[in-house]
Amino acid sequence: MYSGETDKPVSLTEDEVRRYLVENPSFLVENEDLLHRLTPPRLHGGNQVVDFQRYMLERLQLALARYDDYRSAVIAATRANLVSQQQVHMAVITAFDALSLEHLVHVVTHDWVDILDLDAVMLCVEEGAPAPLPGAQVLKRGEIARVMGDEGAFLLRDNLPEASRDLFGPAADLVRAEALVRLAPGDVRGECLLAMGSRDPDHFAPGQGTELLRFLGAMTERLLDRWLTAER
Repeated sequence: MYSGETDKPVSLTEDEVRRYLVENPSFLVENEDLLHRLTPPRLHGGNQVVDFQRYMLERLQLALARYDDYRSAVIAATRANLVSQQQVHMAVITAFDALSLEHLVHVVTHDWVDILDLDAVMLCVEEGAPAPLPGAQVLKRGEIARVMGDEGAFLLRDNLPEASRDLFGPAADLVRAEALVRLAPGDVRGECLLAMGSRDPDHFAPGQGTELLRFLGAMTERLLDRWLTAER
């Protein structure tokens, strides 16, 4: 240590260190990093002996337990993300195999329910759209903007008391979490909405990553435009 006046080292006696620790009994708890630099006493009995070695071991065990919990959480999240990727890729591949526009809408609204492990998938268009989609859910004019806002491309909501029957039809009674993906209009198609719902209230949640939803929406846009152009 150094004195503020002389800037010379100031030595502390053993008694001064002991007295400080007695007066500040939580010092080592609040500065536990020091325990890794101290030489612990040997394990032995005696009522007046504080077993620092045991304390350090307990702290290490707690740290390892926290690390194991963190590692398990990371592994579980990685596995869940991998499963989601595989599901989305399979959904897109299945959509590519559609034989017509009507078949494509059927794949999206029926086959994707099982492939993506959901309870409802709806493709929504507004009434008066330039090119109607057979089998799609028809919304009132301006409904997509009302639901998504002027700029919103994605909307994820969890723990829904009830879902919109306009979007999900009869399946709305099952839906407790939803992911809505706005599909930008194409050359021959008006704006659309891809609505996905799950009975699991935690399946979708605000703040959740949207990379896979973005990919799924982009592929749906392209496939719809391809079939609409082909069938004109």
